[in-house]
Amino acid sequence: MLKRSDSLISFDRPLLECLCVFAAVVAAHLLLRGSALFLVGAFNDDGAYVMLGKSLADGAGYRLRYLVGAPVAVKFPPGLPVLLAIPWALGGTLAAVRATVGILNPLVCGMAAAIIWLIGRRDLRLSPGPLAVAAIGPFLLDQAIQYYSIPLAEPYFLLGWTGAVALTPVVRRAPGAIALGFVLASTTFFRSAGLVLIPVCLAVLAFRRVPWRVVAAASAAALAPLIVWGILHARLVAKGPLSSSPDEVPYLSLIPFGPTQLPAYLVRAGWNNGSAYFSELSAVLGGPVVVGDLLVVAGLVAAVVGVASSWRRAPAVAWTAAASLATVLAWPFAQDRLLLPVLPFAGLLAAVAIEEGAKRLPARLRFAAPLGLALAALIVGLRQVELRRAAAASFVQGRTIEPRDASIFFVLAVNSRYLAALSEWVRTATTPHDRLLVDFPAGTYLYSGRLTAPASPAEAGYAPSVFRYPGQYLAARILQDSITIVAIGLPGPLLRDIETISHACPAVLRRQSPSAEVYRVIRDDACLRSFTP
Repeated sequence: MLKRSDSLISFDRPLLECLCVFAAVVAAHLLLRGSALFLVGAFNDDGAYVMLGKSLADGAGYRLRYLVGAPVAVKFPPGLPVLLAIPWALGGTLAAVRATVGILNPLVCGMAAAIIWLIGRRDLRLSPGPLAVAAIGPFLLDQAIQYYSIPLAEPYFLLGWTGAVALTPVVRRAPGAIALGFVLASTTFFRSAGLVLIPVCLAVLAFRRVPWRVVAAASAAALAPLIVWGILHARLVAKGPLSSSPDEVPYLSLIPFGPTQLPAYLVRAGWNNGSAYFSELSAVLGGPVVVGDLLVVAGLVAAVVGVASSWRRAPAVAWTAAASLATVLAWPFAQDRLLLPVLPFAGLLAAVAIEEGAKRLPARLRFAAPLGLALAALIVGLRQVELRRAAAASFVQGRTIEPRDASIFFVLAVNSRYLAALSEWVRTATTPHDRLLVDFPAGTYLYSGRLTAPASPAEAGYAPSVFRYPGQYLAARILQDSITIVAIGLPGPLLRDIETISHACPAVLRRQSPSAEVYRVIRDDACLRSFTP
């Protein structure tokens, strides 16, 4: 039986505080999100999740039915697709799915923020000021609000991570261990990165000298569902078919595991990803480069100091944050949304350093800590307003935007406008028998019903590009997927493929619009095969 001091919430005041945090974060996400402007599929992965949910609801299996051949999905874990299959099954429309996401995602973010607050108050004994600015502030970044408003797995991954960290310190017996194991398994079902949380949380239990039977119960509860899914998924993969697209392969297949290749990969990926995230976070936090850089450096130093100060009293916070950050830095792709779930935990650790540093100040200088926090909050808050204003003005006026101001709000809004125009053209100018090579394959299928292939596949930066030989990727897609329409709206390497094939095989690509990169394909297999290995 748990002691009163071991319970998740011991007193009424922390419960009230958590409810206030929950309400504030939910309200902010509902009021500030721009999802009314965003079409599903404007980010690409969101469309893939939604289509997987539809495939499950229709009984078609775990397949990417928007792609030619309906290949088995191999890189998306099943948590979010299963969740999205429910509104597909009950409502049967994309509108029902969007409404479900619009309701659930803010609630999930609010619950995650409330648990972060609980961890900060209960386990780290933080005062409200540093905790609110450093740990709850990341939930209010415009990037987080916009990403968390569309069908992506990050909010659910963050909720599972916070739940596991909140449970780990209070596990004493088998029932609590089983609950922790199921939370870890559920988190991994939403994001594959949740795998690293399992050994870390189990190590924390061992560090706390929890009985081995309890650790074993947590291990079994965490691993058994994943093993069952792994067996089922392996059978699906064995039956196939599988996609030949470079961005529809398992993530682990993108990492070289050779004795010499892996260290080189980790160093290169860590440096490249770390540099990219530093620049992106600097742009989000501060307008002038020097201001943003100083805020990132200060936050990073504070988080490192916080790890050194808290890894014994709250090991689950420090250890999972370090493991998750290492995973993000080693991931084959660098995307700012992958870093967002790490920020609240980094904020918890930074808040520890801020609070302990403030206690060491002379009495006459104690005002400096709250003043510095208020100044940082003001700078970052004004930056969020500036990002939104620049994005909205540029979107309405059809202007380009400076790279440092190119927020995800602007990207999703512009992509949605293009996706709407493309889908309208596809519905009127093509037939159901046409197969399209497009920038947003899942979204194009959702709004037009045409089978697709990706024109701009995501590629790991260290691996040889599929576009390294001009014309090869486009020729392969035409031959393998029987592509009849090529329509691209984003600048990219496929433009060189189009130019190369147009020059070598003049009759293959017949331009449909003088002002857009839209072509009808007239196959010339003999000429196209000259580009394939």
